[in-house]
Amino acid sequence: MNLHEYQGKDLFSNYNLPVSKRKVVFNANDVIEACNEIGGSKWVVKAQVHAGGRGKGGGIKIANSSEEVRVYADNILGMNLITHQTGPKGKCVQRLLIEEASDIAREMYAGIVLDRSSGKFVFMVSTEGGVEIEKVAAKTPEKIVKEWIEPNENLKTNQARKLAFTLELTGTQVKHAVKTFLSLWKVFKEYDCSLIEINPLVLTKSDEVIALDSKINFDDNALFRHQDIQGMCDLSEE
Repeated sequence: MNLHEYQGKDLFSNYNLPVSKRKVVFNANDVIEACNEIGGSKWVVKAQVHAGGRGKGGGIKIANSSEEVRVYADNILGMNLITHQTGPKGKCVQRLLIEEASDIAREMYAGIVLDRSSGKFVFMVSTEGGVEIEKVAAKTPEKIVKEWIEPNENLKTNQARKLAFTLELTGTQVKHAVKTFLSLWKVFKEYDCSLIEINPLVLTKSDEVIALDSKINFDDNALFRHQDIQGMCDLSEE
């Protein structure tokens, strides 16, 4: 089972993992109210489908006014969004995430996956955020750094620090990244996830480390332990 981005970020928030102010809407008439509730003067309008590459497909737009948000919402809601992960048939956009725009200094990548071949978990980071991680792995695999986590163990603080230094972070940036990585592992472990990705994980100009995206996959065999997650299932996307 997979989650939408907004659902994943709600889960992150429960574990004090930094995310932007946001609100999900199902109707274009609600976007002005959403902008007022979020605050700020610049927003991002994001199509919510279970697929990557939304920006390239026209499903992510930056708006400089609430009027622009309304225009983009009208265009994106109901559109057939085609990305490299949807296949040629695409997916119909039925909901939007309106999000406060972040003051981005750098884009990075962070992810955790269950490696069934080794029987271990792998925490991965890369300085090459905002692009398809598959392309990074194929063309510049040395830019993906991995820390292995044994079954029934946790991501250790020294491992999290090593990952932060790999991302060329310094000072308070390292502290923020370590906190984010430890929280991310806690979500992964406690909810029996098979994959979590944040692409991009961003460093802001105020040295915060924020999850600007979320992709979460769960092990269906463990869903009986997580009734709250089962309630998030979007059957139109599964």
